[in-house]
Amino acid sequence: MKRYYNSTTKEWYTEGNSLTRRVNGALFSGVPSVEQLTAWGFVEWHEPEPTPAELLERAKASKIAELEAYDASDAVNSFTLGGQTMWLTREERTQIDESINAYEGIGANEMTKYFGGIAYTFPLTVWKQMLNALIVYASEALNVTERHRTAVIQLQTEQEIEEYDFTVGYPPKLVFNLDEQ
Repeated sequence: MKRYYNSTTKEWYTEGNSLTRRVNGALFSGVPSVEQLTAWGFVEWHEPEPTPAELLERAKASKIAELEAYDASDAVNSFTLGGQTMWLTREERTQIDESINAYEGIGANEMTKYFGGIAYTFPLTVWKQMLNALIVYASEALNVTERHRTAVIQLQTEQEIEEYDFTVGYPPKLVFNLDEQ
């Protein structure tokens, strides 16, 4: 839809909408023609072309949004436990750590947790090793994402931004085999 602007009255009008105004002492109410709008001082509004700097910032914002989506995806946020691909959020990792501490506090040597309907029972030392490895992986993956974000911000051309590959440099995904636990 076309938009019109009257710089004298600072009014906006969107094509197809009804407009009420007093014209030569008479009240007009309805959808005006382009000729009427022009006679009343309205001109068609054209969005200004973005500057090169604005285009560069849009390209950076778009690439960073792609990076954030990639960072939140299974491409980064996943590991394998006994052939099952899964992920534990920071909150879930904290909850498991608290559970390990509580089980140790009562003198237990092992703990069972369910993921995706499957029970996993391991000695507490194994749970700690897996959890520590997962925390380190998540931290290192976040570092890579932040390095990519910084690199994108520093790029100087749209072509550099378009060609930038933010999928590289992530640590290898963790694989925990049940027979090794």
